[in-house]
Amino acid sequence: MTADPLLVHLDEITSVLPTRGRVEISGTVTNVSDETFTRINLHAFSSSTPIPTSQALAQSALTDSAAAVGERVTVPGTFATIDQLDPGETASFTDSVPVGLLEASGDPGVYWIGVHALGDSTSTPRDSVADGRARTFIPARPTGDRTQEASVMLSIRNRVWFAEDGSIAGADRWARRLATGGSLAGVLDMAESAGSTPYSFLVDPAVLVALVRLSEGNQPRNLLPDPTVPGQAPSPTDTPTDEESETPETLTPGQSEATDDPSADELALAAAAQTWLDRFRALAADNQVLALPFGDLDVSAVMRNDPARYNQAAARSAEVLTTLQVPFVATVAPRDDVLSPEAIRAVPADTVILLGDTAFSVPPTGDSSVVRLLGHKVVVTSTGAESGGPGPTAATDPLALRQRLISEAALRAIGDEPAPLVVTLPTVWRGEDASSFFEDLEQPWLDLVPVGEVAAQSTTFVPATSLVYTEEDLEAELDSTSFTAATRTTDASALLESVLSLQTRIEQQVLDEVLTTLSEQHRARPNLARAAAERVLDALRADLDKIEIEAPTAVTLSSDSGPLGATLVNGLDEPVDVRVAVSTDGQLTLTGASGTRTLRPGARSVLRYEASTTQPGVHNVRLAVTNVDGVPLGSSDQLPIRAARVSAIIWIVMAAGALVLFGMIGYRLPGQIRARRAELAEAAESAEAAESEDGGEDGEHADEDGHAPAPEHT
Repeated sequence: MTADPLLVHLDEITSVLPTRGRVEISGTVTNVSDETFTRINLHAFSSSTPIPTSQALAQSALTDSAAAVGERVTVPGTFATIDQLDPGETASFTDSVPVGLLEASGDPGVYWIGVHALGDSTSTPRDSVADGRARTFIPARPTGDRTQEASVMLSIRNRVWFAEDGSIAGADRWARRLATGGSLAGVLDMAESAGSTPYSFLVDPAVLVALVRLSEGNQPRNLLPDPTVPGQAPSPTDTPTDEESETPETLTPGQSEATDDPSADELALAAAAQTWLDRFRALAADNQVLALPFGDLDVSAVMRNDPARYNQAAARSAEVLTTLQVPFVATVAPRDDVLSPEAIRAVPADTVILLGDTAFSVPPTGDSSVVRLLGHKVVVTSTGAESGGPGPTAATDPLALRQRLISEAALRAIGDEPAPLVVTLPTVWRGEDASSFFEDLEQPWLDLVPVGEVAAQSTTFVPATSLVYTEEDLEAELDSTSFTAATRTTDASALLESVLSLQTRIEQQVLDEVLTTLSEQHRARPNLARAAAERVLDALRADLDKIEIEAPTAVTLSSDSGPLGATLVNGLDEPVDVRVAVSTDGQLTLTGASGTRTLRPGARSVLRYEASTTQPGVHNVRLAVTNVDGVPLGSSDQLPIRAARVSAIIWIVMAAGALVLFGMIGYRLPGQIRARRAELAEAAESAEAAESEDGGEDGEHADEDGHAPAPEHT
C-alpha cells in the first residue's frame, strides 16, 4: 500500500459512544508529501454494526488500514477544514459530530470511529479516496447496572547495559528516556494524570539502580571499601550531605574519586535521574508496586539452568525497593506472557504470577481473572487489550491503547462472564504526550482497582494440560552458555573479594551486571549479553593478575640444601591478604615463607625459602598466588632448581688428588735425597783432595809451637 500524503493523528476523542449529543474529535494533520494541499476537509466516520466479542475485536484490529469500515459524515458544519498545508507543515483540527449523524446503531458492542482527510493537490485533484486517515475503537455504553472491574499496570522495564568499566552504558539513551516525551518520563506523566484513579507499577529494580547511579555521577566499578561496614566509613568530609543526594547510599556500589569535573550533559543527566526518582518514590507511596526479579530475569531459563539466580535476583529487588522505602509485591511477569511449567512450580507461593490469556490453549473463563495452576495462583492478563489499537496509527499510541482497553472492558461488561480486565501497558510510548491516558477511563460502569485486589479474589482451577508452552517457547529461552558465562564471572568477583583486606561491594556490583545479562530482553541477541559477561570477567581477571609472584629464572644448589628468594607484588590500589602455594615434583622440599601475607597497596614483599633434596638433577618448582583458602588467583611462576650433590664428588676428587700427590712425593723423595747425598759426598771428596795438595806445600811452615795448622771444615 502506498503511504498516504497526509498523516492524520487523533489526540482526543470521546471515549464512549453517547446515546445522544455529540462525539468530539481533535488531532493533527501533517503533510508528508512534496506537494501543497488545499481545502483539506476532515470527515468523521463510524461503522454501522458493533463488534460483539473480544475475539472479533482482535480480528478487527488487524484489518488493513485502507479498508473501508464506515461511512463518512459529509453534512455541512460537521467537518473541519484546513485551507492550506505546505510540505512538512502540521495543522490542528477539531470536529464535533452529532451522534445521530454517525452510522453507529448504538447497540451494545464496539464500533469503528475515525477521520478521513480529503484535499486538493497539484497532481491529485479531490476524489472519494482519502488522502489521510486515522481510526480507533469506541464502545457503546454498557446497559444495566453491572460494574466492570479493570486493573492497569504501568511498566518500568528497560534494557540495562553496563559499560566495560562497570558504569551505566548509553547515557544518551537514558537522557532521551528521561526527557519530556521519553518512555520513563511518559510513564510518570501517565501516573500523575491518574489522580485518585488506582493503578499499579510493574518495575524492574535494575532500572531504579541505573537511575540511582546516574544521579550520583555514574561511577565505574571499583574496589573501594564498603562505607556501610563498621569501621570503613569515609570521613565526614567525604560523605554527601542531605542536600547533595536524597538517595540512600547503600544502593551505590562504592564511589570512586572523580578524575575530571563532570560535563554539562553529565550534570543535566544526574539532575534528571534524581528528579525522576523523587517523582517515582512519591507516586509509589500511594500505589502498588509489583517488583520483577532484578534485571527482568528470564525466569523460565533460570529455573531450567540455575535456580539460585532467581533467589539472587528476587533478593536484590527486595533490597533495592526496601532501601528506597517503597513497599512492593514480588512478581513474575514474562514479557512474552508465557512461563514454563517448571518455572511456575518453582516460583515461591507468595509471588504474584502474571500470564497472558494466550498462555492457555483455551483462555480461562468465569467471573475471576485468577486461576489455580500447578499449585500456584496466576493472574491472567488480556493480551488483546495490551496489543493496542488498529493502524495506521501506532498500536501503542496512548489514545489507541486507551480505546482498546475501554472497548475490551465494555465487551466483558455485556458478556456472560465479566472477569476483571488486567492489562500491562507497554514501556515505549509513541504519539503525543501520554499524560492524558487516564482522563476518560473514569466511567460509571468501569471500576479501576489495583492488581493486588484482583489477585486476592477467588480462583478458578485450570488443569496443567491447558498451559501452552511450545518447543518454540523452549528454544527462545536463554541457553546454558549464558549461565556458564555468568557463573564464571560471579566466581571471579567472589575470589577478588576474598583477597581484599577490607570488605567492598565488588560482588554486588558484578552481580548487578551479571543478572542484567540473564534478562529475558536478551533472548533475541544472547551473544551480546554473553559478551558483556565475558568483558566483566576479563576485567576481574586483570585485577587478580595484578597480585603477582616473581621468582628467579633458575637456582643451583651447591649442597643438599640452600636458600631461595621470591617477591610477592600487590599492584592493586587496595590492601590484600594472600598466600603462596608451593608445588614441586616430589623429590625436592621447599620450606619457609608460609602463612598469610598482608600487602599494602603497591607493596612488594620478599619471600625466603629453604630448598633441600637428596636427589641430584633438575627439579621444577611452581609458586602460585592464592587467597587465604588456597584458591589460585591466576599469577604463578615456575623455576628449575639444579641439585648436583657436588660436595661428595669434590671430597672424593680431593682425596684422590691427595693420594696421587703424596704417592708421587713418596716415590720421588728418596731418590732426590740419595742424589743430594751423592752430590755432598762428591763435594767432600773433592775438598779432601784439594786439602791434601795444599798440605804438601805448607808442611815446611810450622807455627811457633812447631805444630802444623789444623784443616778447615765446611
